Amino acid sequence: MTNLAALLDTWQQWNAHHVMTHVPGHEAGEPAVSALDALRDSHELVELLTAWQWQAVHAARRDGASWEQIATTMGVTVNQARAEYAAVLDRQEQALGRDVSAYRAVL
Repeated sequence: MTNLAALLDTWQQWNAHHVMTHVPGHEAGEPAVSALDALRDSHELVELLTAWQWQAVHAARRDGASWEQIATTMGVTVNQARAEYAAVLDRQEQALGRDVSAYRAVL
């Protein structure tokens, strides 16, 4: 399993160095982390969090949150929130052969 703290640390190291290179009179020196390493790790973080988001949507629905509340929280429309959730379930079902009927119940 990927170490989330290590992925975030890579990003933070690069970002701190990058920000300091734009501060007048500050010598940033050589970066501890390359931009490509930061890009790779930030991409992996985004992929992981996106993949896990549907679980939080399911939990929110089970806890009584409306689709309107979920959509607002995600910054999308109700239709987009529901469609994204349903699309993830479709992928789970088709690609992995998982039974997602319990997750569809909150649609």
